[in-house]
Amino acid sequence: MKAISVLLAVFLVTSVFLVGCASQQAPTPAETIPAQEPSDAAPEKITLTYMVHWNWDAQLNGLKKYTDEYTALHPNVEFEIVTVNYGDYFEKIRQFHEADAVPDIYQVYSTWGVTYADEGILDTPPAGVAEDVKANYFSTAGVTINGKIWGYPTEINDFMLVYDKKMFRDAGIVDANGEAKAPETWDELIADAVKLTKKDDKGSIIQYGYAFQKSEDWGVVDPFLSLLWSNNGEFLSSDYSEALMNSPEGVEALTKIVELFEKGATDPNSNMFDLGKGTVAMAIAAPWLEGSFKENFGDRFETDIGVAPIPGLKKPATLQYSWFSGVTAKSRHKQEAWDFLKWLHTEVQPETGTTRYGDLLTNVIGAIPSRNVDLENHQEQLSSVFKKGYVAELKNSVPEPNILEAGRVKKALLDEIVGAWVGDKTPKEALDAAKAKIDPILAENYGN
Repeated sequence: MKAISVLLAVFLVTSVFLVGCASQQAPTPAETIPAQEPSDAAPEKITLTYMVHWNWDAQLNGLKKYTDEYTALHPNVEFEIVTVNYGDYFEKIRQFHEADAVPDIYQVYSTWGVTYADEGILDTPPAGVAEDVKANYFSTAGVTINGKIWGYPTEINDFMLVYDKKMFRDAGIVDANGEAKAPETWDELIADAVKLTKKDDKGSIIQYGYAFQKSEDWGVVDPFLSLLWSNNGEFLSSDYSEALMNSPEGVEALTKIVELFEKGATDPNSNMFDLGKGTVAMAIAAPWLEGSFKENFGDRFETDIGVAPIPGLKKPATLQYSWFSGVTAKSRHKQEAWDFLKWLHTEVQPETGTTRYGDLLTNVIGAIPSRNVDLENHQEQLSSVFKKGYVAELKNSVPEPNILEAGRVKKALLDEIVGAWVGDKTPKEALDAAKAKIDPILAENYGN
């Protein structure tokens, strides 16, 4: 634990909770056990470290509810919950692994899992996990790497257009009944965004018609890929040997996005987290942002939050992504870690017919759970005014490719897209530059 403590003090914001888990030790053969007097000594306590990318109090407190419950059942294990920012997460796990200071349990973004498995970071699940996952989850694509299942799927999400209906009504963007009308084409989205934008006397935007999130790949790359796929374009070749997003279809998709900047409906300072505050009209967002939007909208959330499919160029399309829970290969307490995950992810609660992790995702995080029993028994939440559109649009979702060094690939594309936003490069130049960065990464891992 000393190695973990030193690294975490430098890199992380850490919250510590106590959790229980029964210690498992292999029995000594009977003939070698010396005669002993009965002992009332409690099992030796251990510490399990659980690494998450959440940093909101509601998320962490939601998890703590279940760690507290587990503690009551198994009081001999300390559970240290470590929070790492999403943008740092991919590399931090690799750094900890190299330093032999890894957490025991962590959340794994599916596209990162390929690299972690290749580098020996992930532990092979015990017998029964793969069979359970195959039998009981909506999709096993995100947790399957080279034909092998590496943990428990957690959430499966897509992207939708989210908008403030009141701002649309105030701007006169309504249907025949006077209700807010979501754009159905990308050109309509641009026109609406321009109409919804307001600026001060110095020309600075004070009300954004559309907002991005420039610091995160999910706020930059994922909306672009959704539009690319809607235009019949491709991100990578089927054998992952080269990037293809600089095709005419890709250039057209990025050109449509850049129009929002050229026409003054947004800028790189926009923040999609402000939707609902009266300063952002539209954004392409994932369902886990529901909690933030609820807080912003307050009492008008049910009436004024709008959710619609992303206006595609040639067909409907939205990016699908997923996460899973795994155990590190260097954990000193693998059995205890897997026992906890099994309890958290698979045990069905009699009073609800759902799992604890399914409740955490659906009721607190705002994500779509991937275990079938949770999809079936969270109908009230999943058919809400916010969630029902996301669930319905899964049929048009395209799973993002799980590739080696996905973090580096998406970062390269993010940087070049932002360059096109601010006019440093044309969309064609930006995507050509992204391909020039990405192809060598792919060659390192998928070249002949």
